Amino acid sequence: MKEGSGKRKISVVAAVVVVALIVFAMTFAVGRLLKDPTTDQGYQAVASKVAKAQSETQTNRGKTKALTKQRDELRSQVKTEKQQSEKDLQLVQQYAAEPDSSKPDLILESISPDIDPLYTELGGGIDLYYYPRFTVRNNTGHVMYGASLDYQVIGKDGGVVDGDESAYVSNVVIYPGKTVVLEDMLKDAGYSGDTIKPVKFSASVTNPKYPDSTQSVEGQYADDVKTVVIP
Repeated sequence: MKEGSGKRKISVVAAVVVVALIVFAMTFAVGRLLKDPTTDQGYQAVASKVAKAQSETQTNRGKTKALTKQRDELRSQVKTEKQQSEKDLQLVQQYAAEPDSSKPDLILESISPDIDPLYTELGGGIDLYYYPRFTVRNNTGHVMYGASLDYQVIGKDGGVVDGDESAYVSNVVIYPGKTVVLEDMLKDAGYSGDTIKPVKFSASVTNPKYPDSTQSVEGQYADDVKTVVIP
């Protein structure tokens, strides 16, 4: 065989191999391109996570929107109620009597040592209780939200037989110049004929510097304070 003829055969074989490789590569590439990626497990797993995240995001957006609306409505309601309360307070203060500086912040109007009606109805036979009721007037010029009054039971000989009793009221609104009733329950210990005597008081009022907060006012009653004899 001639040397030139052998080289031509080798070149032909090499060309065939190159063509075959090119065809294989193209076929592989086309196969990859034509394959549906959505059938791949990895793709499906990622797609599932994405769908879940999108769903949760949509749900959360809805919840956030609803909560935001509710918050805004509550803010509006609080603002409206506060404005109305301020108007009411101004109106009451306009027509309320001016505080009397010569009297305590909580003026004692009257005392009623009521007897348990059930005891009276049954004619005895059960423990006797008294229900002292103290009618007091707001003399501060500020709205009160609660008040208490400490009192003693004074014996017939003038000595203190019970010095640790208290009547109160809470969670109320007492405008300046208005009255409220403080109540207590007192178990009888031979108190008939003894005297109920108020000693001191305390009340929660609006803070003039910070209207949204309260402050306490306290005071002592004078010796000539109203008293009542227990029947």
